[in-house]
Amino acid sequence: MNMEYAAQLRMIGESAAHFAAAQAGPAVARAIHEGGASWDMKDWKGIADLGWFGIAVPEARDGLGWFAPSAVVVAEEAGRALMMPPVAAGIVAAGILAQGGDAAHAVLEDALRGDALVVPAPVTGDGDGAHVATLVPDAATATHWLLATGVGSSFEARLVRKDTVGTRYETRVAVDGSTLADVRVTASAWRDAPVVLDGEPGMLAWRRGRHLLWLLDAAYLSGLAQEALKLALDYMRLRRQFRVPIGSFQALQHRAAMCHVDSKASRALVHEAARAWGGRREDWAAAAAQHRAAACALRVTKEVVQFHGAIGYADEHDAGLYLRRAMTVGARHGRDVARVLVDVRRPHGACG
Repeated sequence: MNMEYAAQLRMIGESAAHFAAAQAGPAVARAIHEGGASWDMKDWKGIADLGWFGIAVPEARDGLGWFAPSAVVVAEEAGRALMMPPVAAGIVAAGILAQGGDAAHAVLEDALRGDALVVPAPVTGDGDGAHVATLVPDAATATHWLLATGVGSSFEARLVRKDTVGTRYETRVAVDGSTLADVRVTASAWRDAPVVLDGEPGMLAWRRGRHLLWLLDAAYLSGLAQEALKLALDYMRLRRQFRVPIGSFQALQHRAAMCHVDSKASRALVHEAARAWGGRREDWAAAAAQHRAAACALRVTKEVVQFHGAIGYADEHDAGLYLRRAMTVGARHGRDVARVLVDVRRPHGACG
């Protein structure tokens, strides 16, 4: 990586960190956990004004054309600040729409301005002629659903407005207060929805978008784990027992050191996977990064709760916010990621 590009990534990271710290944080995450709205249009427009949704969109489509490494930096800072708006989904959806036809480009313009929230999701089943997508994150707050079904030449992805007649969704609340939804689109509503991707080229664009979503969620979890560990280390420097900081106890030092190594290794894998973007191991690298980051975030946040002792288990303490968010984001892609990682035809080794 040349120095100029590294400096650009640092600038992007600093900008993202400043915005995320101002708009998010544990207090906002707690309000959402206690039943508040997960985001509002003002925040969404602010994210759009920074150009985040255009990161994975080519310049020819009015995007920034920065792609994976820059997107990872943004997602990592979002994770540090426990941002709840579906930033990763917004980035990925815009990137997918940029590969579609005229119907996609009209919505893409709204998405880049922050006037539309498009949530991509695969169709997981059908019933009575309807198309069903289950446990879709943030589907209830979306303006459009980008739903995909089929493989090969029969593949198609359709853009469905949430308020279209013949669509409905049932909302569930995750442990961190964010929403999941089961989406149901009737056969007539499905036929009326425009096809934005189809055939082999469409399936390739869709899969690349899904791989990018894995990578960005991995980056989010990496940032979350680092910030949670920082919270614990600060506490261990201040909390005293037997007239000394508890951070001086060797047993806690060893556990904290393991968390530090784990989080740094996870972050390194995420950034290596971002540099592998566009290569033949793109999917495997993204899957490996997501798998490692999800496991790391869960381990570290559990330890962070324990480092705080009894108060860490109290619902009023911020340590639990990181654990709940790690549980929610880390569980999103397990089955799809596992399919890639266990495929013996894939290369196994470094992600470079």
